Amino acid sequence: MLKSDFHMHTTLSTDGKSDMADMIHSAASMGLQSICFTEHNDYDNPIGETPDFFVVDTDAYYARYCELKNIEPDLDVYFGVELGISQDNHEYFNEYTKKYPFDFIIGSSHYVGNLDPYTKEYYDSFESEEAAHLKYFETELECAKLFDTFDVYGHLDYALRYGPTRDLSFTYKKYADILDELLKTLISKGKGIEINSAGFRKGMIGPNPAESIIKRYKELGGEIITVGSDAHHISELGADFDKAEAVLERCGFKYYTIFKERKPEFISL
Repeated sequence: MLKSDFHMHTTLSTDGKSDMADMIHSAASMGLQSICFTEHNDYDNPIGETPDFFVVDTDAYYARYCELKNIEPDLDVYFGVELGISQDNHEYFNEYTKKYPFDFIIGSSHYVGNLDPYTKEYYDSFESEEAAHLKYFETELECAKLFDTFDVYGHLDYALRYGPTRDLSFTYKKYADILDELLKTLISKGKGIEINSAGFRKGMIGPNPAESIIKRYKELGGEIITVGSDAHHISELGADFDKAEAVLERCGFKYYTIFKERKPEFISL
C-alpha cells in the first residue's frame, strides 16, 4: 500500500492553494507515513509575469519547513524541489541545488521553447498533436542528457495532460525510438521517473506518464520510481494512489521509492 507522497506544492509555490502546516496535518490524518514538499522553481521561465514567477523563495521555504517538519511525530516530512528544467538553465540549477540540503529533486519539463503545453497556443503551433508530442519528448531528451542535478524526471509525458485528446490517442509505438532513448539515458545516469497520479484527475485514462511508458522503463532495467499526487491543495493529497499502485503492479514493480538526503530507499508495496 502506498504510504508516501513525493510531489506536492503549498502556498509557497505560485499555484499552491494550501498552507504547509495544513498539508502536514492532513497527510498525517490520512495515514501517510512520509511526504516530500516539492515547491516550484521554474527559473528563467519564458512566460514569467515577474522575475520570480514560479520561483520559490527557497530561504523562506526552508525556514518554514524547519519550523514545521516535526509537528506530526508519526509523519516523516522531507525537503524537496521541482525544477523547471530547460536547455538554458542547467548552469543555474547546478549551482542552486548545491546551496540547500534537499532530500529530493524532481526535474520537470514545463516548457518547449517559449510555450507551455498547458496552453492551447502550444498545440496550435504544430501541424498535429503527434508533432507536438514528439517535440516535447525531444526537448526532454536534450534535458536528460544535459542535467545531472535531479533524482527523477517528473510527469514524463506532461504534454499529454493538456493535449486535445489527452492520452486517448497516445501509443508508445508512435514514439518508441525517442522514448527508448530518453528512458535509456535516464537509466544510464541513475535517474528515476515518477508516477504522477494527477493524470487521473486531469481527464486522462491513466497517470503521468502513461502506463506503457512505466512498463517500458521497467523492461529496460529502470528501478527508481517515486509516487506523487502533484497536490496543490489538501484535498488532492494521495489522490488516486490505489490506481497508481495497481499500475505499478501491472508494470512489474514490487516496490516504490522515496528519497532521503538525495539517496533512494525502496519500499515494498
